[in-house]
Amino acid sequence: MEGTGGHDRERGRVSPRGRPEVAIVGAGLMGRWHARYAKAAGGRVVAIVDPDHARAQDLARDFRGALVFRDFDDCLMVTSASVIHVCTDVDHAALADRVLGAGRHAIVEKPVATSTEEARRLVDMAGKLRLVLCPVHQFAFQRGFGRMLAHRDELGEIVRIEGAACTTDGEGLAAPVRRDRLVGIVPHFVSLFRALVGGVSPVSWHVLASTSDDLSLVTRVATTQLSLFASFRGRPPRYELLVVGTARSARLDLFHGHLVWEAGGLSRAAKVAAPFRRSAAGLSMAALNLAGRALRREPAFPGLRALIGAAYRAVRDGGPPPVPPEEIVEAAELMERIAKSPRT
Repeated sequence: MEGTGGHDRERGRVSPRGRPEVAIVGAGLMGRWHARYAKAAGGRVVAIVDPDHARAQDLARDFRGALVFRDFDDCLMVTSASVIHVCTDVDHAALADRVLGAGRHAIVEKPVATSTEEARRLVDMAGKLRLVLCPVHQFAFQRGFGRMLAHRDELGEIVRIEGAACTTDGEGLAAPVRRDRLVGIVPHFVSLFRALVGGVSPVSWHVLASTSDDLSLVTRVATTQLSLFASFRGRPPRYELLVVGTARSARLDLFHGHLVWEAGGLSRAAKVAAPFRRSAAGLSMAALNLAGRALRREPAFPGLRALIGAAYRAVRDGGPPPVPPEEIVEAAELMERIAKSPRT
């Protein structure tokens, strides 16, 4: 049995054919979906950790033999879980530090860290211990986004990328917490922007607005303009990515994970038909996407199951983590820059 102070690399090892043993820390909404997709991706859920014992027990009933813990250190001492999913609302960096320090792989809800120093320390720690540290940046693992990347050349030169998030998650929260929630959306879009244009220097971003209700950022990479808007006031709720190219454009519904191409025809007839084509394409793609997700048993949080599966393969095979360590640091640097910006 392992004490809570040191680390044991044997704990983090999984045989090439073995199923990783998994512990879920946080039995709320995200913990439930992590547990479900962990099982679907080949993991075996052996422990649920939550200070709300009744909530943890309720989730554990879905996983035969899963133990329930109020205290995270007790879970580390008693179980041999090789992968820990951190699904709490707070303290992601502190929990990730304890997971890695105990020699376990970590799949961590965003943000992994909110400061550059924290992010670099965790990334360095995971690298030295040869452990997987995987943030939950699942949008880049959605099938729609993957299809767009596979056909990226059809966009022509990318002129503009717009990320938009309008959410109701801030209702009833104090202003500082609301602002932190908005800033916490940033890592998702850092992941998407990196996949499309490579790393973006955090110091290049201009913070146009940063309040408890709205966040607006812009930057430019070569000839491509990037923008991100997140709001608790905007309606209807949405998570979207628009990629505008010189040949055509792509619009991704990140709530549902589907892609709609927008043709670049210049004729009068093409312009007249454009809104009808967009509506028809959106309806058909939404229907196909929902049917596909039903077949894949992915009713919510598209991309999460694929991300977890990729992380488990990295654990099993000893390969690189599915999300590059540099992405964790870049996201933290940008969040730190926003936090230090004036409230405008």
